[in-house]
Amino acid sequence: MTLEQQDLTDTYRTHNPSTREYTFFSSAHRTYSKINHMISHKASLNGFKKVEIIPTILSNHSGIVILINTRRSLKT
Repeated sequence: MTLEQQDLTDTYRTHNPSTREYTFFSSAHRTYSKINHMISHKASLNGFKKVEIIPTILSNHSGIVILINTRRSLKT
């Protein structure tokens, strides 16, 4: 079963559709790849404020940070 069939999506790509950032650099091959993914259900995408890749100079791996919207709307 695919991600699309389960209504799942790459959260980073959904929030950053036109950016080209990567989470891994292979010094042996001199290539960049995106090997870390944050997968979420499409219905929960509004719950995320910001999704970004945190670059690092100490490692060949970068992390992904997700800011979750904790404000709840009060219905009256």
